[in-house]
Amino acid sequence: MPVVISGTDNFILNADGLGTAVGGALDYNGTALYFTPTGTQRGVVPGAQFFRLDSNLAGANVNTVQSVFGVGVTLSASTVYEFESVYHFVKTAGTTSHGFGLSFGGTATLNNISYSALFPPTIPVTGNGGTASVFVNTTAANTAYTATTTTAGVSWYAVIRGTVSINAGGTLIPQYTLTAAPGGAYSTVAGSYFLIYPIGASGANVNVGTWA
Repeated sequence: MPVVISGTDNFILNADGLGTAVGGALDYNGTALYFTPTGTQRGVVPGAQFFRLDSNLAGANVNTVQSVFGVGVTLSASTVYEFESVYHFVKTAGTTSHGFGLSFGGTATLNNISYSALFPPTIPVTGNGGTASVFVNTTAANTAYTATTTTAGVSWYAVIRGTVSINAGGTLIPQYTLTAAPGGAYSTVAGSYFLIYPIGASGANVNVGTWA
């Protein structure tokens, strides 16, 4: 017989040791939520924090760090997260030679980070331009991704996926930096998004499921 919860009541799981995985079990260890669909094959239930732009966000005509979305996400201490994102940038003016770099800022301290970015090495003039390349990064510091361009009208994208281990909790802010002020600001295009969710505790391998 189903259990019905109505009104403003919440169904709350107490944080506990995961113990032995059993088919049909829903578990919570204080860091992430897990479900075992069959046998002992426990898996992570993504409790995702998600941000998506609904309109273009104008940046500034500068060569200093800028926020991709204008906001950051607050993450918990001693937790490993998986994340994915799509950035799309456009500008319509400015011919000063410049390139593009990406980074992560904020108040959270990191044990480690690893992510890959799919992007065109030359900044294209249309959203479909450029041959895709993959860059793998293991630092949150600013990293140059593109060759320089002097084109006024630019449309540039990056598809990113990775994991990050948080030491002290705080904010994580997706950022970009131009190598020079191009003469016209970029905007982050509507539909760009960032998704992040916890997968386990930091300080050891994250082992969820039947890995042995």
